[in-house]
Amino acid sequence: MKTKLSIIIILIVIAQSCSFSVSPEKYFGKVALNSNLLGGFGEQDFENYMNAKSQNALYIKLENEDYEMQDMLVPHITTYVIPNIEKSIKDIKDLKVTASTEAMINASLELHEFTLEQYKTEYVKIAELIDSEVSKTEIHQEIIKFEKKYLDKFWDLHTNLMDIAIPYAKANGIEISTF
Repeated sequence: MKTKLSIIIILIVIAQSCSFSVSPEKYFGKVALNSNLLGGFGEQDFENYMNAKSQNALYIKLENEDYEMQDMLVPHITTYVIPNIEKSIKDIKDLKVTASTEAMINASLELHEFTLEQYKTEYVKIAELIDSEVSKTEIHQEIIKFEKKYLDKFWDLHTNLMDIAIPYAKANGIEISTF
């Protein structure tokens, strides 16, 4: 009986230790590669959104967890984009911090949280203008103001993350391509 109990305990410990082990590839993917989804920050995002809006190709998340395509940007940002950024933040926070991943995790969180705040405030304001179909000149002026205020900070945070993540990838034998 003691032997069976010992074996069960050993198997539980092994299973738990395996579940806590995260590969360097997974760390790099969740922390660094996923940040590339934020890379259109600013004018590029808004151009993409306006094109998608004109084609009724913006997603909104429905209460039943399904998605529907439509042509309003504010609901797309609030029900689809923001929750995806929040999920990325949760996934990053759920990673076990180690000595070799702490700086990379912190840099990624800083970038994601900064971006999330802009989506919740500034992106929604500009999206309201787009949905209201104000003049393209007015929308463009607001995007320029937005970029002057936030774009440098975004790219500083993104560059900082990559300055940490690329050496991490190389040190762990993760093949990456930079351009």
